[in-house]
Amino acid sequence: MKTCRMLAATTRLVGDRAGIAAVEFALLLPVLFTLFIGSYETSYLLLTYLKLEAAAEAAADLVAQTNVSTVLAAADFTYISAAVDLVMTPLSTSGLKIAYASVTYNTGSAKIDWHYEVNSATPLTIATLPNGVNAASLGNATAGSSDSVIVVQLTYPYTSPISNYLSQSFTLYESAFNRPRYVTCVPTTMNTNSVCP
Repeated sequence: MKTCRMLAATTRLVGDRAGIAAVEFALLLPVLFTLFIGSYETSYLLLTYLKLEAAAEAAADLVAQTNVSTVLAAADFTYISAAVDLVMTPLSTSGLKIAYASVTYNTGSAKIDWHYEVNSATPLTIATLPNGVNAASLGNATAGSSDSVIVVQLTYPYTSPISNYLSQSFTLYESAFNRPRYVTCVPTTMNTNSVCP
């Protein structure tokens, strides 16, 4: 008799479907939460990278737009850096580092004509041009002519927007190259004494 009651209770328990949705929800909640957080983090990282790319290209483009009657001064780089900050909006730009350089080619050899750094960025040299670019591949100056390229490299300390839960942070790098539009090379008051080499 006792076995029949236990068998009947077991049969009722197995056949009872009340609360199955709660059990399924409890099993799926960690997976769904992980997918949600992962997609949020991935989209924020992608937004940051796209903003950084746009900011680097804007900075190189603004320097490359220097015309014949303009010689860049420190104040001009301050304005260009402010434009970079605006492009990065709404992201924080507190740790953003910007390195500007002009690579000039005279008689086919490359050299750094001038460089300017913001927020203690590492100065660009021929050996440390971004993206592993060979300096000789940027210019096409032949003997007796000259060519130049503006190089901008941005360094951004990425911190997760959910850093309270994920303490991972790393550094993003982006660079842009642009040829001067209206002049052979862009002179500055600081490095080239207002004249091109």
